[in-house]
Amino acid sequence: MRSVDRIDIKKKRQIPAATKLIMMLAVIMGLVLHTCWKKTQGDNLQISDIQLSNITRISLDISFTIASRASIEMEKSFMIEIYANDGELLASKLTHIKLPPKTRKRYIKVLQKFNMPLESPDDITDFKIYVYK
Repeated sequence: MRSVDRIDIKKKRQIPAATKLIMMLAVIMGLVLHTCWKKTQGDNLQISDIQLSNITRISLDISFTIASRASIEMEKSFMIEIYANDGELLASKLTHIKLPPKTRKRYIKVLQKFNMPLESPDDITDFKIYVYK
């Protein structure tokens, strides 16, 4: 009768160098693809038609259009900032928006918390909307 040698499970074996090299290249390639994808995410969005309306001493409405050219649904954070005449930040709001793929939608957001009271609508000189990272 032939005897069959069993594999010793408790014995430690080294991982072959070729396997280590392939795994290391796969990890590096994954990191490169991830950073490229993160860089181009902002290129798929276009913010336009920003308008202020219903300006009162304690609140204002800001409406804007976002066009998504991405082929996947994304959820992004947007920072809305309103500046006064002297360049001081008057109000800011962080908002989360779920963007359907390849659509153009109009959004209206209400800013109710001001850093200082608004004397007149002419006090607002600048406003920004950008993707918050």
